[in-house]
Amino acid sequence: MEEVLHRTSAPIAHIGGVSSLSIKNTLNSAEEKKEETISIPKNQQNEAFSEEKAVNFWENYLDELKGKNAILYNALSTAACSVKDKSVIFFKFPSHSIYEEFESQREDFFQRLKLYLKNYSISFDYEIQATDKNVLLTSKEIYEKMVEINPLLKKLRNDFRLDIS
Repeated sequence: MEEVLHRTSAPIAHIGGVSSLSIKNTLNSAEEKKEETISIPKNQQNEAFSEEKAVNFWENYLDELKGKNAILYNALSTAACSVKDKSVIFFKFPSHSIYEEFESQREDFFQRLKLYLKNYSISFDYEIQATDKNVLLTSKEIYEKMVEINPLLKKLRNDFRLDIS
C-alpha cells in the first residue's frame, strides 16, 4: 500500500501575524502596563484613616489578585497588614520570598491605597519573621542536644556502654 503525502500551497500559520512569543508582542504588553499607572495628586490634603479601612483595602486587593494570579494570591494572603503611627502601613511577612513577591506588586498597591484612603503621605514598613532552618545533624550532635536537655542520658549511655559515632 502506498502512502500519499499531501502538501499545502501556503503556510498554515497566519501570514503577517504576530507570534505570542515575539519581541513586538512583549513590547506592546509593556506599553499597556505603563498606561495603567495611576496618577497621584501631589498637593492634596491627607485624610485620617482607620486600621480597619486599610486592612479592608488589603483584603479587597487580595480578592482581586485571586482572580488574576492565584499563585501570587496564595503567597500574599499569608502576610498580615496593620497600621502603625497613623500613616505607616506595617506588613508582617512569614518569609523573605513572600516579601519579594510583594515587592513586585508594591508600587501598584500603594498607588491604589493612597487614592482609596485619600492620604498621600503613607509610608511602608515591614518585618520578615525568622524561620527555623532545617539543619541536618549527625547522631553525635543529636545526642549532645539531648544531653543538654536531659543529663541522665549521659549516665545511661555509660552504663550500657553505647557507642554514638
